[in-house]
Amino acid sequence: MPVLFLTGGPGTGKTTVASVLHGRRGWPWFEFGWIPEFRRLNPHTEISYEEEELISLENLTFAAKNYLRHGFECVILTDIRERFTDRILEDFADVGVTAVILAAASDGTVRERVLGRDNGNGYRDADEAVRINRDFLARPEREGVKRILTDDASPEEIADRIEEILKTAEKP
Repeated sequence: MPVLFLTGGPGTGKTTVASVLHGRRGWPWFEFGWIPEFRRLNPHTEISYEEEELISLENLTFAAKNYLRHGFECVILTDIRERFTDRILEDFADVGVTAVILAAASDGTVRERVLGRDNGNGYRDADEAVRINRDFLARPEREGVKRILTDDASPEEIADRIEEILKTAEKP
């Protein structure tokens, strides 16, 4: 499957699992947050937050498709905005995309990870992270989107599960 979209709240393991898969397979990955915020870089141009997010999503899509054109087997995209899932599924339908939600069953797991991590991510709003995670847990299962609970699994075990999902998705 050429595109793997990992979504889920802060502290659910998206970056860590993407890093494991990158290390195993050499697949490039892009986090939505890596796209520079235009408004912050250029305060002289008026642009709404919604416009900025859409531009960032389109830039991310372009970059991923460019990597695929250059022969990469798979590109990993990560984001905490579940509302982009439908857009990602649509934008990559022609090449193949698998969406996986990473979520934690326990609020305590999310709090511990957000407050205790040292991955260069300055995000520390545990209450907001718990709210976002609960939103992901409350969403019903749907076609084309898999969910993995990450509480009691190592990043390597989660990566194994994702690779199995990808193998299944590739079968006719």
